Amino acid sequence: MEEPESITYAKVCVRAKIPRASAYHFFPNLGAMYLGLRLVHAELVSHRLERVDTSAFETWQQYVYFLAKEAASGLREDRALMRVVYGVRSEETMHIGKALDSTLARLALTQVEERFLVPEIPDMPRKVAIAVSLIDSVFRYAYREGGDISDEMVSEAGRAAVAYLRSYLPEFLQAKKTNPSQ
Repeated sequence: MEEPESITYAKVCVRAKIPRASAYHFFPNLGAMYLGLRLVHAELVSHRLERVDTSAFETWQQYVYFLAKEAASGLREDRALMRVVYGVRSEETMHIGKALDSTLARLALTQVEERFLVPEIPDMPRKVAIAVSLIDSVFRYAYREGGDISDEMVSEAGRAAVAYLRSYLPEFLQAKKTNPSQ
C-alpha cells in the first residue's frame, strides 16, 4: 500500500480504471477526492450511530466511550480510509473536518438527550462538537504515532472527551423514562 503523499491523480484514475477526464468531472483535484473519502467516513459513522438503541446506556459517559469506539470501528474496517483521513492534510480535508465533527456532535447530543435529562447549558452543541474533535485529535495522534488506532487509544479518546464534558455536565444525569408505564 502506498503512502498517501505518493498518490497522484493519474495513479488514482489508472487504479479506478476511469479516464482522467471523467474523474475531473466529479473531482477537480486530488484534494477533492480525499474530501470525498472523508465525507464517506462521516457518513459511515453517522449511519452506525443512527441505529443505536440509547436505552442501553446507563450513563452519558458510556455513550461517549461508545461514540469513540464506533468512530474507530469504521476506520479500522477500512485501513485505506484511515490512511486518507489521518495521513493526508489538504486544504479541503482540514476545513470539512470541522463541519463533519459538528454533524456527528449534533447526532450525539440528540441521542444523549433522548436518553437523559440534560440541563440547559449555554452553547451545548458547540461543547459536544469540541468533545468530538478531541476524539478525532486523539485518533490522529495515534495514527501518526503508530499508523493505527489501538484499543488503548480508543479508550484515551473517550477519556479525553468525557473529561472535557465533565466541565459542563453533571456526573449523573437522570434517565428519561423509556415507556409510559414506568
